[in-house]
Amino acid sequence: MINTDVIIIGGGTTGCGIARDLALRGIPHYLIERGDFAAGATGSCHGLLHSGARYVVTDPQAAKECISENLILRRIAEKCVEPTGGLFVRLPGDSKRFRDRFLKCCEDVGIPTDVLSPSRAIDLVPELNPMIEEAIKVPDCAIDPFRLCMLNAISSRQAGGGFLIHHEVIDIIKEKGRCVGIKAKEKFTSQIKVVRGKIIINATGAWGDKVAALGGSHVPLTLSKGSLIISNHRLTNMVINRLRPPSDGDIIVPNEAVCLAGTTSISVKDPDNIKVESHEIDTIATEVDHMIPKFGSTRMIRAYCGVRPLFASGVEDTRAISRGFRIIDHNNGLFSIIGGKLSTYRLMAEKMVDIIMTRFDKKVPCTTAQIPLDGQDELTGYPLSKRLKDMDDIICECELVTRADVEGVMNRIGTKYIEDIQHRTRLGMGPCQGGFCTYRALGVMQEMGRISPEDSIRILKTFLEGRFKGIRPALWGDQLREEQLVESIYLGILSMSSK
Repeated sequence: MINTDVIIIGGGTTGCGIARDLALRGIPHYLIERGDFAAGATGSCHGLLHSGARYVVTDPQAAKECISENLILRRIAEKCVEPTGGLFVRLPGDSKRFRDRFLKCCEDVGIPTDVLSPSRAIDLVPELNPMIEEAIKVPDCAIDPFRLCMLNAISSRQAGGGFLIHHEVIDIIKEKGRCVGIKAKEKFTSQIKVVRGKIIINATGAWGDKVAALGGSHVPLTLSKGSLIISNHRLTNMVINRLRPPSDGDIIVPNEAVCLAGTTSISVKDPDNIKVESHEIDTIATEVDHMIPKFGSTRMIRAYCGVRPLFASGVEDTRAISRGFRIIDHNNGLFSIIGGKLSTYRLMAEKMVDIIMTRFDKKVPCTTAQIPLDGQDELTGYPLSKRLKDMDDIICECELVTRADVEGVMNRIGTKYIEDIQHRTRLGMGPCQGGFCTYRALGVMQEMGRISPEDSIRILKTFLEGRFKGIRPALWGDQLREEQLVESIYLGILSMSSK
């Protein structure tokens, strides 16, 4: 049994941010996550560090929080952020009235803007639709959510914080009406572990109500699925938004060597039972093509989706629900924190830990906005070409991942999961989607004595099946031909079953 002061359930940016804040304020804590870090909405987002402009007309409070946190994260998480800048482009037929309101709202909340002529905008992004009527420049950025979670976790670990990843909370322990601990089952061995604490924080996003129910509580959530597609080319070096009210397929974000395009907003009931529908792919590709015409003829390598955990407000249109966050005190030792954005995770953590400090009658101020994230010295930063300095013994050609990178992760965390290596190195995130690098990485894991040959086959199948779920909606053209090659490798050369 493990004893601590604060138990955090959920290893997305919010949970990891809370762990770091607790560490910097000297509060013992333990974080439990059923997958790897960033396994939920954090890892399924579009990798945008919001300037706030996307919400400035419909949700000015959320926009104000975003621009404030944007400036903070650029400073404290420099190696996670690519300061691309962003453009909101107005196409023929888009409302000039909305444009005027957009500029006024940006001014009201403090988002800097610069109105560009079509020629100036195309100079910045040559692939833009030449029919654009104008563009407005804002301080959007690209951000790596996986790095962000890992670096927050490093600060926690260095202060003695504990983590149990790949452990699912199956019960919340209650005594005399209060929540005093959790029971968690390890995914690989099914071993049950018990962690006891004085306060439990439910930071599980779309699973917030399910977890709260274990403690006899309820979280009013509206779940909104958002789907995105990934191109195998970086068609823009800036974030591109459509200058209109938020809608489907109105944003494209550069990310390393690719672009992420989306998104949709569809109400769902179960975050564990979601998939990308073909009509979403068609909608996104068509709409993004209006902004960057080359997008429609570019190879798509993957589609994926995540679930936004929005505070239930009775509004049918999920895009009309505020992107602000709520902290719920269930008055039994359990707190739930829901809503918000990846861009505002640090602020959410600060407000949550402020409440905890009050409960513990401690007066230690928050310093997460001033102290840079630990562990950044080991990262290359952007662009991808910085990894070219060490190209010996390549494991993943698409993302320039070396054997030393894989061994480094194994030595640090001793994982038995390919996904853990992927999240820390980007292995398998390129055009082949793990087809050529997965068996190489598993070979390294076997050589290091971390897994058996029998385990490696099971892990390989599970990983490739997971990648195929994202590849399947994009199977046409070159991507279909490459998938047929990958299939022949595994079914023919490696004699694996397709079942």
